[in-house]
Amino acid sequence: MRKTRAPAGLIAALVIALTLLAQAPAPPTTQPAKRQFGVNHAHVHRGGRGYGSAVSAKELAHLKTLGVTDVALTPFGYQRTATTASLAGYDPATGYTPRDRSMTDEHLRSEIRHAHELGLGVTFKPHIWSNDFWRGTNEWHGTVRQNSAADHATWWASYRAMTLHYARLCAEEKVARFCVGTELVTMTTTYPAEWRQLIADVRKVYGGHVTYAAHWDKEVEQIAFWDALDSIGVTAYYPLRAPVGAGVDELVDRWQPHVNKLETLHRKHRKPVVFLEAGYRPVADTHVEPWKHSGGEYDTGAQSRAYEAMFRAFEGKPWWGGVYIWKTFTDPARGERRGESSGFVFRNKPAERVIKRHFNAG
Repeated sequence: MRKTRAPAGLIAALVIALTLLAQAPAPPTTQPAKRQFGVNHAHVHRGGRGYGSAVSAKELAHLKTLGVTDVALTPFGYQRTATTASLAGYDPATGYTPRDRSMTDEHLRSEIRHAHELGLGVTFKPHIWSNDFWRGTNEWHGTVRQNSAADHATWWASYRAMTLHYARLCAEEKVARFCVGTELVTMTTTYPAEWRQLIADVRKVYGGHVTYAAHWDKEVEQIAFWDALDSIGVTAYYPLRAPVGAGVDELVDRWQPHVNKLETLHRKHRKPVVFLEAGYRPVADTHVEPWKHSGGEYDTGAQSRAYEAMFRAFEGKPWWGGVYIWKTFTDPARGERRGESSGFVFRNKPAERVIKRHFNAG
């Protein structure tokens, strides 16, 4: 059989094509590198009971046995009212002055190291807190605002100081993920350019994964800077339109409109969607308004069904990057004594078994 030789020009063209193909970036993937099964681990504001304590280290070890892969640490920046023009302790001119002696930077560093020693990933997720949020008003994180352009400039400089302070701490402690804000709806929708610049400045001092925790109702779809972040974070307290006592299958069905919206958002931005918060209280109507922190008839079964439905609704979605349950405490016994037994607590309740099963199943 006679052998033929390809023309030299064709060979050269093939070599060039193969070289360009090898140099081309890999196509985007919808599969998160690692699904996060985490908890928001809340600090108990009492010496020896909060971040960095032996009791919290013991609780982290227990959470590891439940299949928890990551913990979100949630320090707070405090302001007197929802319209106060600065955060206590964060002065851009003089730097950081600790206001909570039970949670210093050293406590935070110690907590991060305890988690790392156990093989847990850490997500650092600062929150804002105001006395207004407890006063029966309609103020909450999403309504934080300032009364003038001058006040906003002052507040923003203070917020930047807090964010960059913690970003540097996270860089030093090799924290895997950093969240630049949580549910600051008015701020993100009014000043998107400032957030974009803040994200760029965070990346100058911190080399890990950067995200934002958007409120489930509208904000998550209104954020104009998802392209600058590594994932779409959402506080997923989605209401499910199902009657009290609904079974798991019906709850899964009621999740579908929310699943579809989040998948559309993922397709638009090509980022994984991570529930940086999701939680249910052990009360009968927990799925109806999951954000409510009081009221309702005690019902641990309803809590278990709600968690089961959430996992089933998302477990087959490759773009879903996981969930951080709201919440656990550094000292779970003290959390119970403070009246959290009917709050967002799953420890030592039937829901703990549901969460453990899904976390360990991956």
